[in-house]
Amino acid sequence: MQPLELILARNLISTISVAALLVDADRRIIFFNQAAADVIGAPFEEIGVLEPQEWNAKYGPLGPDGRPLPEEELPIAIAVREARPAFGRFAVRAERGVIQIEMGAVPLTGPRGYHGAMLVFWPLPGEESSG
Repeated sequence: MQPLELILARNLISTISVAALLVDADRRIIFFNQAAADVIGAPFEEIGVLEPQEWNAKYGPLGPDGRPLPEEELPIAIAVREARPAFGRFAVRAERGVIQIEMGAVPLTGPRGYHGAMLVFWPLPGEESSG
C-alpha cells in the first residue's frame, strides 16, 4: 500500500495539463500523466513502473553533448536526497526526437516522513532536434 501523500499526488497530476511524473522514495517512476505520455509517446499503462536507470537509459536526460547526465545531479535526485525542491534544464528523448525541457521537482513528505517527489516538466519551444 502506498502512502497517502503518493495517492493524493497521483490524483493531482492526473488532472493537470502540464507533464508530470511521480516517483517514490527509491526514485522509481511510479506514475506519469497524459501530458507526459504525449511528450514521450506512450501512456503509463503501457510502460508501467520504471527504475531510475531504465527511465534514464530510454529517455535521458542528456547533456549538451548528447551523453546521459549523472543521476545524482538531476532534480529528482536532489529532491529525494535533500528533501528540497530542485530545478534543471536538459534534453530528453521524446516521441518527436530529442527535445530541450525544463523540470522542477518537489519532495513529498507527510507525518511519517519522506515518500517521494512530484516532477513537472515542459518542452522548450523551438529547441528540438531529430536525434
